[in-house]
Amino acid sequence: MTAACAEAAGSEAAGAEAAVAEAAGAPARGAAAPTLLVTIHDVAPRSLAEVQALRRALLGWGVARATLLVVPHFHRELRLCDHSPTVAWLRSCAERGDELALHGYYHQQAGAPLGLRDRVRARLWTAGEGECLRPHDDLAGLLARGRDELTRCLGLVPGGFVAPAWLEPRGFDGLLSRLGFAWHETSMYVEALAGPGGRVRAPVIGFATRTALREAASLVWARALLARMLPRDAPARAPLVRVALHPGDLRSARVMAALEQVLRRAQAAGVATTTSEYLRARAGGG
Repeated sequence: MTAACAEAAGSEAAGAEAAVAEAAGAPARGAAAPTLLVTIHDVAPRSLAEVQALRRALLGWGVARATLLVVPHFHRELRLCDHSPTVAWLRSCAERGDELALHGYYHQQAGAPLGLRDRVRARLWTAGEGECLRPHDDLAGLLARGRDELTRCLGLVPGGFVAPAWLEPRGFDGLLSRLGFAWHETSMYVEALAGPGGRVRAPVIGFATRTALREAASLVWARALLARMLPRDAPARAPLVRVALHPGDLRSARVMAALEQVLRRAQAAGVATTTSEYLRARAGGG
């Protein structure tokens, strides 16, 4: 690690402690074992080999069920529904118990976001992929098209939606609810859009590999979150642990080692399931 990366990681750790304490919540006395939700982002024909490798890694680490976030027309390249190997693999995953959710349509930003807040968020958190930071009227047709395409070629209706880079505009939950989605998530919470499941605050453990600085900072953040949520030799402090994987994680041995550590510890403390199943159980639906 360069001196600049080390300094940035150190300052990130100092700032992370306060944020982690607030985000992860206080210890729950007598709480049940935590639930583990694992997502694989950016599932598309371009990334098929990488997401298959990530899914195999998850199985090797004991994660039997995960939620796969599917992009119908990633970066306007090959349409997912026109790529039979991707379609066949996703169908087999669903048959084995994985959940498939919609993850944008193009996973690509169309022009600059309208407001200053969203322009700053897009600049900080993604490289031109804040697709959902646009007016609701533009989004509604796009998301309905993505849902309908996946329903047609995968043979199931995606119940959940996750915005690229978790970047949602204000009031987005209302739009998703009107479109018939059952749940969505941001980097800080998972929320049922219908029924009594409600919103569950649970910051996601994920990694950024676009630059060395981002990777170093994300490793510090992940270690801090893991220590707070699942302390060694102590009861779990968080009822829900969320972990997100991206195709780019495979490029970093440090990130893959950190993922294995996080997931093995989480698996030892609780059980992995899909987002829909977790929210259904939370609402009392079994």
